[in-house]
Amino acid sequence: MPQVPRIALVVAAILAVLLVVPVAYVLLPAGRAAVAQQTAASHLPSTNGTTAVDPPQAAAIPGVEAKTHLRYRAGSCEAGTACLTVASETMGKDAAAVVFSTASSAARQCVGYVYRRDGRWHFLDAVCGLPDELSPLVAHDATVHVPGNCANVRDGASLAARVVACLNDGTTVHVDAGPTYADSRLWWHEPQGWIAHDFLTG
Repeated sequence: MPQVPRIALVVAAILAVLLVVPVAYVLLPAGRAAVAQQTAASHLPSTNGTTAVDPPQAAAIPGVEAKTHLRYRAGSCEAGTACLTVASETMGKDAAAVVFSTASSAARQCVGYVYRRDGRWHFLDAVCGLPDELSPLVAHDATVHVPGNCANVRDGASLAARVVACLNDGTTVHVDAGPTYADSRLWWHEPQGWIAHDFLTG
């Protein structure tokens, strides 16, 4: 039998490794899980133009999907199909408000509120409505909702901060900053100070 040159054997061995390792990686359970996770991450939006997952949006998407029963789509929706796409995002201190378009004929939008605790982002809640009705959001009006009582306005985003005012139920405020997460709640700023998210509606 003719002798095979040693270089040919080395090249064949390298090619075998290059072909076998990726196939084994995909076929083994751990490899399949990693591929699935990478594929899921690639469908999440990024605001900086890279393929990195944006944690606030990643936390908001499943919560808003559950509320609306619509699926999130990166980019744009198919013609004639309602789905969720990211319209904007407001980042605060350990909190964010992610606004989604529903691509519906009524032009409704939804905002998902998320907060960061222990290094992870968590979904708080979501509200939907026409773009001008979404609130609380920065640069939007909101209504104080505390039936039969008033909501404390504080000089800081904390339950320990000094109370500077108490706004009656039904009072309209203009949100000019936020959101901030502190003392297990979201806070928004209006001209007099900080008010808890729970007391504000659109």
